[in-house]
Amino acid sequence: MHNAKGLPVFEDDFLRRARSYQMRRLYAGLTSSALEFGVVLAFLFWYLGAEAAKPAGGAFVSGFAAFSFIALSKTLVSLPFDFYGGYTLAHRENLSNQSLPGWLWDRCKGILLLLLLGGSASGVFLMIMIVWPADWWWIAALASVLLVVFISLIAPVLLAPIFFRFKPLADEGLKKRLLKLLKRTRANVYGGVWEMDMSSKSKTANAALVGWGPSRRVVLSDTLLDFTPDEIEAILAHEIAHHAGRHIPALIAMKSVLLVFGVYLSGHVLEWLGEWVNPVLVQPGEPACVVVLWVVLSLLGVVMSPFILVISRAFEYRCDHYSTKYAEVRGGLSSALVKLCKQNLTDPEPPVWVVALFHSHPSVSDRLARIESWEKA
Repeated sequence: MHNAKGLPVFEDDFLRRARSYQMRRLYAGLTSSALEFGVVLAFLFWYLGAEAAKPAGGAFVSGFAAFSFIALSKTLVSLPFDFYGGYTLAHRENLSNQSLPGWLWDRCKGILLLLLLGGSASGVFLMIMIVWPADWWWIAALASVLLVVFISLIAPVLLAPIFFRFKPLADEGLKKRLLKLLKRTRANVYGGVWEMDMSSKSKTANAALVGWGPSRRVVLSDTLLDFTPDEIEAILAHEIAHHAGRHIPALIAMKSVLLVFGVYLSGHVLEWLGEWVNPVLVQPGEPACVVVLWVVLSLLGVVMSPFILVISRAFEYRCDHYSTKYAEVRGGLSSALVKLCKQNLTDPEPPVWVVALFHSHPSVSDRLARIESWEKA
């Protein structure tokens, strides 16, 4: 069905289900985040309260232990809400194929990765503070930025296979069409076109152009292969636009600036705590430094997130426009967005405050309206 302007009309029943599903997930996530932040604050008061709270061992062990204690505690308090939002609701709405053991195993793998990367980074952070007590903040900030860039580049290629299986795309006709699009847009892809077994866990669909340099590749979820070639090509053209417009480096740069400022601000917070609390407990290399950094970065992220999301949504509009220019057949992107919206049970018209505070993408209805105007121009 379409309205007078030619835009798709979503059935009332779908709109109610989508709004209910998305808002329930949002409220579960917000409750989980609030409890997790409460856990971090509790650890901060604990570490500042007594020297006996200091973990045994050197700086690296202390940092790793402090991070691990907090991360595991956060996981425990948020697990019921993660289970409700990520498993119960998804199964209730027939969006998930994953068994409970599979869901729990994925969470275990995620926690182990978090402890390995975050714990090691926290240990190195305390070591830097001890070795360079006067200049630690900018050295730690530089090291953090390098870590963020490294993870951003390698995660889709090296970490994603921990959770999903990949294989070369079997549909030769579709592969040739997508490679033709890559050539037409001058997107250098050396890793080929791959298929990801998302159907083993979910009924939702997605596509991406991931990796960097020789590892760059096109990845399509197997749940997307039921779409028409026109729709898949339009989706890939949208993803190519992120690389053509250098959106990913831009977002990494913005987050890196935020990270550097957060580390710098943490130094001043530690100085303030040293004046008003026990200075011994917040001197460079103490576990409380890890918690202070965590608190500062969390608060800074909450404050700055809406501004970063504004830029992210602007990027999405540009990518949609790019797709309408380079996709071989017009209408493919609009059709794909409607299918993705229904398949992923996305609310096409979420409340304005939800989009402003939490969404990296504009609403589906807004995107469809803009695409229609571009295709008519």
